[in-house]
Amino acid sequence: MKILMITQNFYPEIGSGANRLKNLYIQLAKKHDVEVLTTNPAYPNAKMYEEDKYWSSEEINNSKDIMRLKMRTDKQSKSMAFRLMYYFELAYKVRVYVKKYQHLYDTIYVTTPNIFIPWAAFFQKRDKDVKRILEVRDLWPDSVRDVEKMNINLFYPVLKFMEKMLYKQSDKIVINNEGFRNYIKKMTKNKSVLFLPNAFTESEVEFEQAPDDFRVIYTGNIGFAQSYEKLQEMAHKLEENKINFKIIGYGMNAHLFQSYIEYKDFKYVTFEEEKTREECLIEIRNSNIQLSILKDSEIFLNVLPGKVIDGIASGVPVVTNLGGYTSDLINSYDVGYAKEKATAEELTEAIKKVKLDDELEARLRKNSKHLLKSHFLWEANIEKLEDFISDKEFKR
Repeated sequence: MKILMITQNFYPEIGSGANRLKNLYIQLAKKHDVEVLTTNPAYPNAKMYEEDKYWSSEEINNSKDIMRLKMRTDKQSKSMAFRLMYYFELAYKVRVYVKKYQHLYDTIYVTTPNIFIPWAAFFQKRDKDVKRILEVRDLWPDSVRDVEKMNINLFYPVLKFMEKMLYKQSDKIVINNEGFRNYIKKMTKNKSVLFLPNAFTESEVEFEQAPDDFRVIYTGNIGFAQSYEKLQEMAHKLEENKINFKIIGYGMNAHLFQSYIEYKDFKYVTFEEEKTREECLIEIRNSNIQLSILKDSEIFLNVLPGKVIDGIASGVPVVTNLGGYTSDLINSYDVGYAKEKATAEELTEAIKKVKLDDELEARLRKNSKHLLKSHFLWEANIEKLEDFISDKEFKR
């Protein structure tokens, strides 16, 4: 089977989205002919990828199957007008490529949250022999409307219509969060949907003993969706309780948060700038709690963030304010604490409970390892995707 994967974010970019598509490419390429259409790395900024440490996969570095579109506009511009220009330019180039070369592929696999790319790939005359798989990693445009400073109310009805049409144009849909299934089913009832969570490769799996010097860690983006104010509250709460709290952050609010920490002269709260995935995993394994916080929004509270899986797969208890599938997963498998819209006080109390009970932490860490093996290994999960694409029976 010859597959074309189209994604805005890809290796060596940091973030769960780029890492997910990297692993999908590596796993699918073991049995299939896979090509990737993407852009040059620029998230959260292009300059950081001048460092060799981000280009850690020789397999991909030497691959001739990665096609990177050259863009004239800047993906990370702070101007919304210029960012839209970037999206339109990227959409145009994707449209031209798909129109010209779609007949060469058996399957075109396109991922959101950049909604312009699947629109460009799917809303055109199609080759009837090409299967179109849409991967939904964000419920767009609802997620955009829930983000501050982005008012799309005027265009919202049109965007919702285009979202519905996109689902209908897809032959099948892949979701990275089980909570998306019912939402999509309401828009297109008879569409096949596969839940394929983010995961770890067997080579990434490694565990450490719980450190004696108790530490909470937060890794990842500090941007629109993340609750900057609640992260501040957590910093204050953990400082008051003399609990070490390390933040490894990037994104539009990261430097603002770093300045805030320095201004408050915290003793137990520290901030470090972005690291490679491998560096972050080392830090997580040597922590006692993985913290995950998103905004108190129905859209954001029902996602399954990569940092939650990073904690589980590292054998580290997770504490979060998320609800829906993520909350059910964490609580039913007893791998941490999850409560929808939990306050900073509630999250802190959950952390203190683990800190004061070594047997509780040991149980949570043991359960996390079991959950990793049953749910979050790419080598097992990729077979479900292969069967899904090729119309074989699969377990939803």
